[in-house]
Amino acid sequence: MTYEYYYPSESYDSIVASAGTIVKDWNIGDYQGDYVYLLKNGNKFGFTVVGYGSCSYCDALESCENEEQVEELKQSIVKDIFWGTAEEVEAYAINDHANRWYFYEHEWKTIKRELKAELRKG
Repeated sequence: MTYEYYYPSESYDSIVASAGTIVKDWNIGDYQGDYVYLLKNGNKFGFTVVGYGSCSYCDALESCENEEQVEELKQSIVKDIFWGTAEEVEAYAINDHANRWYFYEHEWKTIKRELKAELRKG
């Protein structure tokens, strides 16, 4: 018996972009890690971090076996985007007291600086 591998019609970029325009994106990690996105939709900014893995066992999108599962994942990712004004998104994303896992990644210093600069452009 042969197994046909399902290839999702979406990528993390296209899923996130379905909610707004990607202003800037960053990558924390290598073969597994997190994608960090800054979005804009009208006069609102969005911020989200989406984890990815190196195989179908540890990556949510790669583990989808059909379009219905991709759509469920898409809805979940879009629902988790934080939306607000530039000031609100900056306060949320760069809240040093929030103790988010990505604060400890070496890439975060650069992301934090670039994120602030993008948000202050308006």
